This record gives sequence, C-alpha cells and structure tokens, in this order.
Amino acid sequence: METADILKSSGLNEKEASVYLALLELGTASVESIARKAGTKRPTTYLVLDDLQAKGLVSLVPRAKKALYTAESPEKLISDLNRKQELMKRYLPDLLALHNVKQEKPRVQLFEGKEAVREVYERILSAKEVEFFSTIRDIIVAYPDFPQRLNEKSIAGGIKIREFLTKSKEDIEYAKGMKHNEWFEQRFAPGAKEFLTDNCLFDGNVVFFSFQPYIFAVVIQSQGIYQSLRNLFEFAWKAAEPYEEVVKESKTAFV
Repeated sequence: METADILKSSGLNEKEASVYLALLELGTASVESIARKAGTKRPTTYLVLDDLQAKGLVSLVPRAKKALYTAESPEKLISDLNRKQELMKRYLPDLLALHNVKQEKPRVQLFEGKEAVREVYERILSAKEVEFFSTIRDIIVAYPDFPQRLNEKSIAGGIKIREFLTKSKEDIEYAKGMKHNEWFEQRFAPGAKEFLTDNCLFDGNVVFFSFQPYIFAVVIQSQGIYQSLRNLFEFAWKAAEPYEEVVKESKTAFV
C-alpha cells in the first residue's frame, strides 16, 4: 500500500494526504514549496493547510517573516484513531439501541395495481417458509403463472409451503393440479365459506392481497402481528381437513 493510501485510510482526503506527505518530506516550507511538491494549486493548498491545522497535523512557524508551515508527527494520526475507536466502543451500545428501535418499528406498505402487487408475489418466491390462507380463484385470473412457479420451487426444496384453502370447486381443482411432498402441503377449511382475499405469512411479513374492486396489497412488517397470525394459522391448520380426504370426496361432489 502506498504511503498516501495509508494516510487516506486514516481519515484524510486525497488532497490532505498529498499536502501532509509533501510537508513531512520538506520539514518546514512555504505555501509555494508545498504546492509545488504536492502538485496542488496554491489557493487550494492554503485551504488544505487550514484543514490540516484544524486537525492538529500542521502548524505555522511563529515569528517567521513569511508564512511557513511545519508538519506535526504522524503519531498524532494514531492517537486520533485510538481516541475515535475508544469513543465508538463507549457509545456503540447507544447507537445499536437506536438502530434496533428503528428495526423493530412496525412498517406498513401499500402496493396498488397489477404490476406493483406482482412485486410482492415475487418477494414471496424468495422466502424460506410461507403460509397461505386464501381462495385461489382471483390469483389464477390475475397471475396464472405464479401458483405453478411457487409449487415447482417448493417441491424442489426451495420453500416450505403450507396452503390453507377453502372447499370451493376452484380451490379443489387447483389443488389437484399441484404436486405434493413434505415441502408443499395443502389442507382445507371445513364448511362452504370462502376467503375474500389472498393472505400470506412469510419471513416476518403479513400480506393481504385484495382483488376487488381493484388489485392492491398491504404488507405489514411487525413481529408481534406476524407471530399472532401465525399462531392462528397453526390452530386452523390442526383443525383443517387433509388434502387426500377432500380430493377423495370431490370425485363425486362435483359430478
């Protein structure tokens, strides 16, 4: 690493490093000599010397007939770095506390329109674990490619998926077209009621997709809300009817 690079890594900018290094080599010098050695313009050199003086790295020679400057020891840089490091150690817990408070604040985002909502579905494809409770009818119409892509990635072991569906004809026919294994499971809500929205839990996010009267999605990032709804999902999942039983029943129900 070049000497100038070392000075820059210690907190000096490029011009400060050049001027300070020039003055270290010259010892004591005028602005003209420093500018010539550093390769900087004279007006710029004055400004840089002022900045270096403020940092305690350069001093004016007292009682000189013309303005002469001398460089302070590079040890000053080390002591400043050590002081900054100690300050960071002392106040880092407070800074981290502020950062964590920001991270923990709930966040609500609204996505409006077909393309904006598609971005949310694409995020789901990158999740590690996903729970759905929904009616498939509107999704198939708006995003016909998404269920198949999700199923394929899940079956390959890319995402752990659980879908809690209704016993509508559309949901059952959709379920029959999906592949199933330990990564992709489906169960059905008892009764004939439907969900009016597509609802999803993934990676600390709660998403409500609505398709009427227009397409939009609300994404909530809140660990408390996410965990509460996930607990509700677990209760519903345990009480749900297995895929095999519902599909077997449907063979005669929709004839």
